[in-house]
Amino acid sequence: MQKFLFTAILAFSFGAQAQVFKNISILQNSLGFQKYYNATTAKPVKVAIFDKGFEGYQAEIGKSLPANTKYIAGPVAAPDDQKTEHGFRMAQIFTALATNNMQKPGVISEFYLYNVFGYSNFKAAVDDAIKRGIDVISYSEVWEYGGNNDGQGFINAEVTRATDAGIIWVNAAGNFALTTYNSAIETGAEDWVKLPDTNNALALRCEQNSSGKCLIKAVLSWNDFKNDTNPGTDKDLDLAITDDMLNIIQTSGLKQSADPNENRPGYSKYAREILTAELKPGTYYFRVKDRSKNFGKNDRLRLTVDGENITMPHHVVDESILNPGDNPSAITVGAFDANRSAISLKLNKPDIVAPSSMILQDGSEFRGSSNSTAVVAAGVALIRSMNPGADRTKVLAKMSKAFNWDQGGLSLNYLRFTSTTNGCFNSREWMEAPDYIKQALTTGGLLVQTNIQYRIMVPFDPFLLAPNLQRQMQDDMLVALPQGGFQVIRRVGPVPQGAIELFQRPAEMGLCEVPLKRAGRVFLL
Repeated sequence: MQKFLFTAILAFSFGAQAQVFKNISILQNSLGFQKYYNATTAKPVKVAIFDKGFEGYQAEIGKSLPANTKYIAGPVAAPDDQKTEHGFRMAQIFTALATNNMQKPGVISEFYLYNVFGYSNFKAAVDDAIKRGIDVISYSEVWEYGGNNDGQGFINAEVTRATDAGIIWVNAAGNFALTTYNSAIETGAEDWVKLPDTNNALALRCEQNSSGKCLIKAVLSWNDFKNDTNPGTDKDLDLAITDDMLNIIQTSGLKQSADPNENRPGYSKYAREILTAELKPGTYYFRVKDRSKNFGKNDRLRLTVDGENITMPHHVVDESILNPGDNPSAITVGAFDANRSAISLKLNKPDIVAPSSMILQDGSEFRGSSNSTAVVAAGVALIRSMNPGADRTKVLAKMSKAFNWDQGGLSLNYLRFTSTTNGCFNSREWMEAPDYIKQALTTGGLLVQTNIQYRIMVPFDPFLLAPNLQRQMQDDMLVALPQGGFQVIRRVGPVPQGAIELFQRPAEMGLCEVPLKRAGRVFLL
């Protein structure tokens, strides 16, 4: 139900000044930021944005970025062909929401942009953030390797060091829900690992698109990462991608080694293989070879693919969060308006979901858990500026409300309307909805069709959105008004022109297509 999404990198256009995003005011008004703008800051916060790149940030210091912005390059320079503006845009989202578009810059005492391209830079950034006493780290990225899908591994070890030092770490869930595959490692004929498609393979499609090609990065990893980088692994898999005739297009066949001093060409200490390829539209197959033949019943593999215009028929949505989004001490953020935003039912992650739609001045829209993370991190910073000692648990409680798509509210007999289909409500997307309806949708609601008119269904009591308003009668309606704000009206009374009702999922029926993560917490300050 969305137009564009992030995976690892975003492509934004430059040129806008302080008000970079057209819809920032909608988020400020609907998510509760305004009350913090009007409050007195108890203690300004130190903030760090971690990312692989911040191209273009220099020209925006003092405009859409704080005047005290400092860039920390790290010990290892990023390759020229890997430079990106992703982190710069995350910093702009954070700044706009935390400082009210630079009208209240004093809430941030120190603001750092850390280049964390590669593990050496990542570890150095954590070291420096701890030394500087950073309050909040916002990290809108995930790693396709380095962890075991359980909150462990050497990437998570660094995150845990930061949170143990009192830093609130806000991390993206990632956008690999539709391009992640997990399975046990079961070896078949000729040492090929069993995968769900033809010839023990995993299918990938490059769909037709205007460029006539798909650029992909595929990462195969298996759960043999330790909590530091020195120990290696003696478990060895290789990865190949073939065309539909099984002709090999590209391979990755490093020799895994348990030697902690391993540095030979063609060898790796780490349980991963990475390949990149340029594909024409069509069907392709990943195949995995068991080289070491020493995998047991508890060993598992994960294959993730990054790229545009691709589909993976046998993806596994319910366990698609990558590290460090799986870290129990981090606040993991998902995007409720992006279907590629990852989840883990086993780990009950993400911890919180938030809107992600960001609209540039030229009308381009982008969505994904990267944006949602910057939104939530801004809320974390404001809460800590008012409550300097607030820990992860207290911060989560102050910036979220519980939601449950299975929990019913009033009966349809009280609501006096029903669905247009048999037994459930169909959700719809209104791309050009007026701002007052967008504001209602940014809190996690969905536009649904009823037998009378369109309404907005929410997975909680809608009066949580208007704490100053109260029901007089059990069936009173809360409506969003065209001029902004909410109003309580009698269900049998006249409805203001253009107003739209917000209602909790009824007792008898819910959505026809229920989100996979059916319950959790939604961002609302």
